[in-house]
Formats: sequence, structure tokens, C-alpha cells
Amino acid sequence: MPTAAKSTRAAAGRSCPVWIIEDHLSIRQLLESFLSLLPGFVVVGSSPDAAPALGAARAGDIDIVVLDLMIRGDGGVAALRRFRELPRPPKVLIYSATSTVHSLQIALAHGAAGYVEKSDSLDELKLALGRVRQGGMHFSSGPSRLLAPLLRPAARDRGRTEDTELKVLEKLARGMTIKEAAHELKLSTQKVYRVRASLMERANAHSSQDLTRYAIEMGLVGAQRSNL
Repeated sequence: MPTAAKSTRAAAGRSCPVWIIEDHLSIRQLLESFLSLLPGFVVVGSSPDAAPALGAARAGDIDIVVLDLMIRGDGGVAALRRFRELPRPPKVLIYSATSTVHSLQIALAHGAAGYVEKSDSLDELKLALGRVRQGGMHFSSGPSRLLAPLLRPAARDRGRTEDTELKVLEKLARGMTIKEAAHELKLSTQKVYRVRASLMERANAHSSQDLTRYAIEMGLVGAQRSNL
């Protein structure tokens, strides 16, 4: 699909093609039914993982992706990164059961156009889709409350620290030991211990399983990688 055609689709009143990536069949079916009733949108595909959507996006067949972070394979964050790397990336609207400072940081860093919680109403999702289709952004009330501190100047000073936290969290959630993670990230073992302790506190985690679950909920690792 030519770029010019994509950029003028909304203005011309054509239906906006949407792909749904959602791990739970019942929710995926609900979203398909809901979006099929929305004027100006058409569901061109849905899947429990990102692979089919990436193929369609490379062909230029998708304008918007509704992405659950907790999906199969490498997880929602890896999918978000891959969509952004495409020559003509679709707009990605995160639709997640979990919103944390870390997940919002990831969404912003990788170009998500919006973030809606599954606990929000379908009207909220409709509003988000409309704004994203018109080239805007939309974050529902829960993510918005977390978003405000991230946009303050003081938060920029924490950017490097939080980036390290996310890298450590991903390595540990994938089963690496602290020593292995330290070696992989070229950090001292003591540094990784301190980062892990900070993550445990921020995630309200009491065990390695809790920390892994937190990483899965954020989409840093795929759900099938865990025995939880």
C-alpha cells in the first residue's frame, strides 16, 4: 500500500485497517466484535502473537495495531520494538491489564500511540482508536496518572537508571542468575544485586517468581517462557 494512500485514508473517509494481538481468545473475539461495529474501522486480522501482524504490517496492510503486552513468544515489548523498526510502522495502541511506571516508560520509548487499560470501558477504547486514527495519542486515566511524573524534568535524570533496571529485569526474568546478568550487561555483581533489590521494592515483589510475573505482565518476556 503506497504511503500516500495510508496518510490520506482517514481524510478520505475510508475504513482504517486494524490488527488485534491478544493472547486470550475470549477477549480477542470481544474486541473483534466491538471493532467491527465501529464506523471507519475494519479488523483485517487477529492473533495470539505478533508474527502474523508483523507480516501484514510489512506489506503495508495495517494502520493500527491493538497490542496486549502479555502475549506469547518474546512478549509485547519485543513486538512493539519490531513494529517501530518497519519502514512504514503502524500506530500501536497498547491494551493491557497492567500499567506501571516501567510499562509506560517502555511504551513511550518505543513509540506507542496510546495506552488503555482492560478495566476501562469500551467507550474509552473507542475514543483512543479515534484519536490514534487521526494521528493523535491517547492514554486513559490510569496510565495518564503514571505518565505525568515521567514527563517532568526530574524524571529525565532517572532515565538511565530505569533503563538499567529494565535490562536487569529482562535478564533475570529469562532465567539468568545475577552473575550471568552482570556479565551480559557488563555490570558489577553488586550493581545487579542493588538493582534487583530496587526492582523488588518497586514491583512489590517478594520472590523471584513475583519478579518474573511482573516482567511478564509488562510484556518484557513472553508468557509461555514462564511456568507460572
